[in-house]
Amino acid sequence: MTPRQQKALAALLTSPSKAAAAKAAGIAPRTLRDYLADPAFRAAYRDAFGNMVEDATRQAQQAISPALSTLREIVEDREEDAQARISAARAILSHGLKLIETTDILNRLQELETAMEGGHDGKY
Repeated sequence: MTPRQQKALAALLTSPSKAAAAKAAGIAPRTLRDYLADPAFRAAYRDAFGNMVEDATRQAQQAISPALSTLREIVEDREEDAQARISAARAILSHGLKLIETTDILNRLQELETAMEGGHDGKY
């Protein structure tokens, strides 16, 4: 990739729109569209975006336990305002149920993938 393409790639990852990315990279919107039409540039963008999403996911995972601990402290604090305790309890229940559902779906998906791998003859 050229230095201009690298600058465009970085701008795409940090800008709210393609127009803003083109402006930040100092290129015309048409040039950015041309870059995005190039398979090698698109592959580099997908890889960079995937890495960024993985990093954000890791950060979110690391924040779950302290966040739940904080909410639990609020729920258990009898001196805390009742509305704050109710809001914390709702948050725990809501997000806890979503986590359980997601985990269940991922487990079922893994079971299906395992069953499919064991049940085919190498042909798709």
